[in-house]
Amino acid sequence: TARLAKMGNSSSTARPGETSKWANFQGSLCSSLQTGAVRSTEPAEVCVVERMGGVEDPAAICLAWALSKDTSATITEEQLRKLHEQIASHLAFFEAELLAEDSTSGIIRGHPQASANMSAADSLIRLGQLLSRWALSQTPQVPLQLGVDVGSINGMTLPSSGRLSYFGAGINSARKLAERSRHEGMVRISLAAKEQLRTLRFLPMILGHSDDFYLDAFTEVLREEAHLEEEPPQPFFSCQSDEESTEQERMQKLPFEKFCSFLSNHGVDLSKFGKGNAKTLQQFYDAVVREEKCFLQIKDNTVHRYVELVRISLRFRDSDGKQRELRIRSQTNEQGAVRERNQPLAMVMSVSEQGNWQQATERCFLTKFLLPAQAQRACFSMAKEAYTYGENCQESDTIPGILTTYKLHCIVMTIKDKTKADLVSIGLPEGKDFQTNYNGIHQWTWTKVQNSKEDELMSLLQKHGIDLAEFTWQSFAELYDEVYERKQSIIEDKDGELVRTVKIIKIWLCANVMSCKHVLVVRTKQQWGRTQRLQGLRTLSMRMKQDQSWEDAATEALFGRLGIDEKNQREGLVVDMADFREEVEYSHSFPGLKTVYRISEVNCEVINPQDQRWQYIGLPGALNFTFSRQEALPGTGDVDTVITRWGWTNASDIEHEWAIHRTRRQKPCHFDARPTERQLSDKERRQVAPPEPLPVSGADELLIKRVMEGKNTDWAKARRAAEQMRNPEYTTKEFYDDVTAAFPELRLYCVVRSKDDGQIEHRVSLGPVQSLTTSANRSGDDEYQRTIGALFCVFWLMRLHLDGKECFCFGLDNDWLPRTERHFKDDDPVVGSALEAEYKKRKTFYEKTDWQALENLTVGAGLLKKEGGPHDPERTLAMLVLMSFHDVMKLDILRPTVTKGEFCGYKIGEPIGDHDIALSYVLTQCPRALPSFAGLSRELQNSIKFTHCKLDYNMGWLVQAEAPPGALFRAFRKVVLEGEASTEEQAQDIAFYFVHWFADLAGAEAYPMQGCEKFVLKFPLPVLGNFIDSFAVVWNLGPKTETQVFEDYLVWRWKNMQPSLGPPPTGSGSIAKMRMVLMAQGDSAELLRQWVKIPKTDQQVLSQELAMTGCEDQHFARDVVKESRGPAILVYYSPALLQKSGRKDPANAMRILAEVFRKSRIMWPLTAEECDTDKSVIVRIDVLKELEAPDIIQPPAGYHFVLAKNSTQDGQVKLVTTPEWREMDKACNQLLSFGDDDVALTQCPSISSLRSGQAKHKKSRFPFLSRGL
Repeated sequence: TARLAKMGNSSSTARPGETSKWANFQGSLCSSLQTGAVRSTEPAEVCVVERMGGVEDPAAICLAWALSKDTSATITEEQLRKLHEQIASHLAFFEAELLAEDSTSGIIRGHPQASANMSAADSLIRLGQLLSRWALSQTPQVPLQLGVDVGSINGMTLPSSGRLSYFGAGINSARKLAERSRHEGMVRISLAAKEQLRTLRFLPMILGHSDDFYLDAFTEVLREEAHLEEEPPQPFFSCQSDEESTEQERMQKLPFEKFCSFLSNHGVDLSKFGKGNAKTLQQFYDAVVREEKCFLQIKDNTVHRYVELVRISLRFRDSDGKQRELRIRSQTNEQGAVRERNQPLAMVMSVSEQGNWQQATERCFLTKFLLPAQAQRACFSMAKEAYTYGENCQESDTIPGILTTYKLHCIVMTIKDKTKADLVSIGLPEGKDFQTNYNGIHQWTWTKVQNSKEDELMSLLQKHGIDLAEFTWQSFAELYDEVYERKQSIIEDKDGELVRTVKIIKIWLCANVMSCKHVLVVRTKQQWGRTQRLQGLRTLSMRMKQDQSWEDAATEALFGRLGIDEKNQREGLVVDMADFREEVEYSHSFPGLKTVYRISEVNCEVINPQDQRWQYIGLPGALNFTFSRQEALPGTGDVDTVITRWGWTNASDIEHEWAIHRTRRQKPCHFDARPTERQLSDKERRQVAPPEPLPVSGADELLIKRVMEGKNTDWAKARRAAEQMRNPEYTTKEFYDDVTAAFPELRLYCVVRSKDDGQIEHRVSLGPVQSLTTSANRSGDDEYQRTIGALFCVFWLMRLHLDGKECFCFGLDNDWLPRTERHFKDDDPVVGSALEAEYKKRKTFYEKTDWQALENLTVGAGLLKKEGGPHDPERTLAMLVLMSFHDVMKLDILRPTVTKGEFCGYKIGEPIGDHDIALSYVLTQCPRALPSFAGLSRELQNSIKFTHCKLDYNMGWLVQAEAPPGALFRAFRKVVLEGEASTEEQAQDIAFYFVHWFADLAGAEAYPMQGCEKFVLKFPLPVLGNFIDSFAVVWNLGPKTETQVFEDYLVWRWKNMQPSLGPPPTGSGSIAKMRMVLMAQGDSAELLRQWVKIPKTDQQVLSQELAMTGCEDQHFARDVVKESRGPAILVYYSPALLQKSGRKDPANAMRILAEVFRKSRIMWPLTAEECDTDKSVIVRIDVLKELEAPDIIQPPAGYHFVLAKNSTQDGQVKLVTTPEWREMDKACNQLLSFGDDDVALTQCPSISSLRSGQAKHKKSRFPFLSRGL
């Protein structure tokens, strides 16, 4: 029995209809479990290592269980208690180990059971299946989410409690499987766990979407799968049917007398039969033996009866929109006795039907109402989710003295059309009472269905003055279904008005056909028996569930509306969020109900439209096509076929209108009044409004000069902003209004090209697939938000004595005032908890930051004349001017080409790739191109040019060890040696640069209304302190060389690392290790562990290149690299690469960096020429910095990463298509290969080889590929 409980179907909650001979031993099994009698004595075969007061298991099999979110909020204490009792009994039986639990979730580790030939995976997956089976049998059901995976687990003793606690990859992955399970009531199993199955390896499972599997709770685990050799025990008495046996043979098996004797011998009082509502012994005998409507089982020497029946809730809606259900009111037997019932329609199933409830349902309507099967199919419908199964055990008033277990198949059937002539016999269409004479007289009635949610909805509508008389019953049923069943909308009372909120996803599916972008639109739609010819151009859209993410909704819409499965979505499409907006209007379907549409717009691009796989969506010829799908009709249970005719249209037909709509759309509101913070979209709350587009036409030579031509600075407002900074009455909102009106350079972030007719063609941020908006792979809008954030930081630093600290830390509310604790609360417990944690982090920064050090910095820069003020308005004005244009050259379209002489290594005709050098070029060669700079006094202009041009210093390169010492310090050291930094004025200019750098980094997140999030939320306080302390490093230049100062800095940072990394390294690779630790800013110890695991060739490349100084005759003292040739290579954004992809996969991130260095060295070989030994070249990898390692190693099919040499001074990694790569000059472009070391990629790989590898990881994220729309 114990073995059957593990592998057979011994549970009383067995699959509906299963009739295995041992299916009725639940009672004896439960009693054994409770007493602990059933327990294997075999030792568990698990590799466990004791360590540090805990344990370590490198390959544990773990099961995570959790209640669904909805269930967690509604489940009762009694249900939770029963659930945990079940878990405890299953743990004891399967000898599993509880690692962690709370009331609604837990983690279990499995162990092998040799006596049953079960691996740990067999044992744990079977445990999960039986647990899920029990949960689904409860009334109401208890939907569980279960996940099983294999991975390492570790244990540690908690110092506070002495309790052993567990963590590790196995626990995390199992928990993720459970939390993200698409099917409640099933066990989600990873591929690794499935491969460890032994006894259950042939069990049928459902294939999931991500190399995982689902095991249904009621999948039979038969002895064939379990490899049992002995026959299971037989029940003492069971009337299993035999199709070849006759009634006489069955009677010969058990005569009536023996049947009575059997009951009497087991303590059944026969005298109670035939009295009151009790059946006679003959009727009971006929039901068991002759009609086989039930069977008997002996448990603990007591007779138990098992009855399987189907219970049918037959419903229709009356003229008031109320649901009514058919119920039997009373029953009169042959003796004339009346028995009150008030029960729904039901039919006892015979053993021969073997769980076929569909057959029993059909027989029920035929025998009781004389409705043939054809009429049933025409009149009734049933949704798939309307079926439930359960079991309950109770005393029967018709079979005295015998406990009965009812195996209930419960279904809800809906009447499609109550006016059908076949339904007159059952009281329709009015819903009248009626009677039938089958097996006695039965009185039937149509009773109102008690639905508290439906009544609540109706009451809510009426309370808010919505006239239900204007609703049809179909529309009310649709609204109820939408809110409570499909959960596609919510209805809330907002300031006394009822508002319906609907989430919609809108997908712009585009493809490049014949070098012209096309977008998929709906041509016609046939639904509810009529064809709709849509006005205008409508793209793919779908209603979302309220708790659904846009990613999941996009996946569902692409499959459900177009048939594009997840595999093709992953391999052939690039999907990215484009926009979010809200629209408010009164609903046509539900008169009087105001509706807010929360619309997520998504860009989706077909990577290779020529691929033949896309024929079913009309590609590559951009042909019209038709797609049909089925959709349930709310309130009827019926299904409608929706036929959509799709077509491809030229993107130019809709792109212009859509761009104007985006740039000029007004913010929506619910009640035609000022919106509250909760009503604004997340992006609107966090960002400021971008400026209007700034059109430009013509050629591109020094484009910024032509763009700014005729633009003037409003000096009155600019000076007002500088002068009023420390005025308590002057607010951030007033400052924002003044600077945005004063400085025309701020509009450079929104440059657009215009056609000859003056119409907008496209914004810079909407460039083609192959181009990036900015050198940092951000949109112009984002750079504008970052610039405003930097200006805000300057403003707040100057007001630390007022509200500056509060604004810096907590951000601004809708009234532009500092946010307080009340702004970090939400009614949603999940959102509220996250906001509370965010507030605590902001408050910690507020309380522990050394604000005095920041004020001292402004004093050193000459912004404040002394601690506590007053300030210098002229020098403050210079800072505001610099901040207004300091990042404009990040826009690709604005960077100039050298027109005369040589500038910072760039020759005539070469475009300047570095945005800082590009700005220096404008400031020195054409200063009048920037009207705000040109309007400053010569003294203030010199301060800006000194800090930005003469110092040529990038603080970020130092703090993240991004640049070699030559590129970092050469210009700065020259200034120091020439004595230009020795005067008070020049020292102030150097500190002026540091304030500029600090404000630039503080505004790095594109959400200025949120405060200085980069420092407050993203930087640990000790790291920020180290950054500020780093300002003093440059003062060592002069007595020491660039390389010595840089090496001292690296050693200082290494020694101050927390946790400690030990003594600073020496020898080969020492500089590479110290630089990459500062670049990564993460788990330094893990990066160093992975360093020894990467190939030796990659170690050698990194050790060599990261130890290059870019300074003639200078070398690092602690490293063995003494290379006297050059140039050195600066990989721009290498810290971002190691921080993004290196956080999860440091080994591959280092290998990617090594490949960039390797191919860069091919483009810029080492030479002993003086022009190269004292030089550094810049290679930008902005296209890689936001990607995970798998997406870099294996780009989308048909795309390749290429290192392009832009000039003698710089290069850039680009993502190009296969045709583009074939046309490229191989002398100036190198294909990046991230494969094995022994594979030299000399030519472009085929599309098919790339595509086959793409399926190895789940989802590529290339947002810039979809920016064209």
